[in-house]
Amino acid sequence: MADHVPLEEIGREVRNIIASALKRPLEQVPLTASLEGGLGIDSMAMIEINIALEERFRFVMPDMASPAEANLKTVEDLARFVAAQLAQQKKGRPV
Repeated sequence: MADHVPLEEIGREVRNIIASALKRPLEQVPLTASLEGGLGIDSMAMIEINIALEERFRFVMPDMASPAEANLKTVEDLARFVAAQLAQQKKGRPV
């Protein structure tokens, strides 16, 4: 993984992971989509998404039962969250 991954690339990867977990075409997972209300991501889907994000970006996602618990409302919120985690990891801080 490169030292700095642009938010656009992270967003694309997050969208791909969500689309795969939900078995939907990528076009149905825009950055503006609501994770729970719009896409219907439940706790089981969130676990699958978290595992895929950890594998793809090589960091540990915090435990969260639902997107709302982590204050993540949209796909873009999740992409920004991943970007922040990567930035913290780069600085050598625990994530």
